[in-house]
Amino acid sequence: MSLGESIKLRRDVLGISLRDLADRIGVSHTTVNKYEKNILIPDSECLIRLSDILQIPISSLIRPQNDQIRLNPVAFRSKKLKKREEKQITAKTKEWLARYLQIERLSGSHRTFVMPKGFRRKIASFDEAEKAAKDLRKVWDLGSDPIENLTTLLEDKGIKIGIISGITKFDALFTECDDNPIIVLKKDLPRARQRFSLAHELGHCLLDVEGGLDEEKAMHRFAGAFLVPSEKVIFELGEKRHKLSLKELMLLKEKYGLSMAAWVYRAKDLGIISPALYVEVQKIFSRQGWKKEEPGDTVSGEVPVFMSTLVFKSHAEGLISTSKAAELLNQNISTFCSFEGESDFEQSAMLCG
Repeated sequence: MSLGESIKLRRDVLGISLRDLADRIGVSHTTVNKYEKNILIPDSECLIRLSDILQIPISSLIRPQNDQIRLNPVAFRSKKLKKREEKQITAKTKEWLARYLQIERLSGSHRTFVMPKGFRRKIASFDEAEKAAKDLRKVWDLGSDPIENLTTLLEDKGIKIGIISGITKFDALFTECDDNPIIVLKKDLPRARQRFSLAHELGHCLLDVEGGLDEEKAMHRFAGAFLVPSEKVIFELGEKRHKLSLKELMLLKEKYGLSMAAWVYRAKDLGIISPALYVEVQKIFSRQGWKKEEPGDTVSGEVPVFMSTLVFKSHAEGLISTSKAAELLNQNISTFCSFEGESDFEQSAMLCG
């Protein structure tokens, strides 16, 4: 990645317009445009200002990166995003992914995603989406019990998972880079919402929709069926229900990591409750304000650990410096060292290795 590309990427990450950046560093927008196209090189004084405004060390700004990040078309799961917001999310994704690929290269450790047997597959109905989820559980030998940690499962399968912050309307996205499937989630999503978003984006990875089927609704059906298979929904709720207990839904949400709203939707999809009861429950949720935040949404989401583990392992083995480790985790050195917590015992343990 060239200096110009680094400047543009950081500008997009922070959501700063070209003219705004030009005004803040005291040059014309034409000059900044030439910086980004590598036609001009900023002088040392301008580099210092760029480093300060773009919130990145000069060394990171000018150091060329070996990773050229080219993402396939990005599928966003969000409320309607503005083009500027999509550009900012994509830039944040590229910046995180560049660090991810860098630590994989430096550590010599890489997990390869293998498309499950019977996938990638085409679906033309919601029932086929349901069956695809059931088949995937079988191929991955998951049985029908709750998935304890979906993030860990997908990381173990070779899917790169990242967390970014700063965009309110954004929940998740799926894309690919050199055949590597990538899922990025918004920071601080409640556990149930995060898991549903992960399963939804997994659907984009594994399924192609045809025949005019609504793609997002099909991914919803796949996600719900993957998190709670039909036999478990029937086991927990019964084959037919005329009423649902809200406390019952809260307990099931905690047990399976699927939201109360998604449980109600699963019950409707499988014919356990009538359309009329579904509408009635939706009205209750609206009155309670649960469409925005359900009971139990304070439970923290799952955390991807593969990238961080590689950084700490490489640092412990002396493959990377402390400053490099902090840079890869997007932290300053003091934060990294505080988190690393190198006690006398830990230092001794490292020496014994």
